[in-house]
Amino acid sequence: MENKNNGDVKLIPYRKGEGWGYCTPDKKVVIAYVYENTDPFSEGLAAVRMDEMCGYIDKEDKLVIGYKFDYALPFKDGLAAVEKKGRYGYIDTTGKEVIPFKFNDAENFIDGLAIVEVKEKWGFINTKGEQVIPCKFDLVAPFINGVAFVELNGETKFIDKAGKFVNDPDDDVFYDGLTMDISEDGEKYGFRDKSGKQVVDRIYDLAMDFSDGRAAVCLEGKWGYIDTNGELVIPCIYDDYIDDFNDGLALVELDDDFGYIDKDGVQYWED
Repeated sequence: MENKNNGDVKLIPYRKGEGWGYCTPDKKVVIAYVYENTDPFSEGLAAVRMDEMCGYIDKEDKLVIGYKFDYALPFKDGLAAVEKKGRYGYIDTTGKEVIPFKFNDAENFIDGLAIVEVKEKWGFINTKGEQVIPCKFDLVAPFINGVAFVELNGETKFIDKAGKFVNDPDDDVFYDGLTMDISEDGEKYGFRDKSGKQVVDRIYDLAMDFSDGRAAVCLEGKWGYIDTNGELVIPCIYDDYIDDFNDGLALVELDDDFGYIDKDGVQYWED
């Protein structure tokens, strides 16, 4: 199977039965489905799983970072959060440990900061591994427009990037120009734009914010996606697990199996 000179080609995780590999957007398989799981490529590498351990390959299917992690996230800002023996740390694209394995949980870097957990408390570190916001919160969310939602001692608050408490933001947060609009009884979801115009009527049972031009919406227990015009471009056929679009791909669940779809709803798997 040809799998050389793939550097400039977009490769998509492709599932056949229980095996995972990679294909081009036209579904030409270029990396055989021999893996237990595959993630999308990010910064030239992709996390793959073999024999219940994770490593990273390049687009030529060369193992760049060996199978020595229990869990691995994509690279962001040159670093990836990985788990080893129940502890999380960060490695660079050569596999070198950059931030020690001292966290109970860790997430990817977003805008220079990453959420980490120590002893069931959450905070933020920077790319140097410095604890810029102490792990003292019961719950945290990523920063949006310089402000993050946190929960402390049963109270919900907001902090800035210095960890100082700030007032509840008055302005709604808009994704792709739209913000979620929920009915007064909290049972129906739609979206409006910055002028207040109702772009998507409140007809959905649940919804997620827009990402990459698509928003996940739920009708009668099944999920699909709308575009920024409110058109249901991917029908509501998917099960409980559904992910945001990122770089044109989203991981979805259908009939107890998982696979990737593109923004047009093309499915990259065969059972």
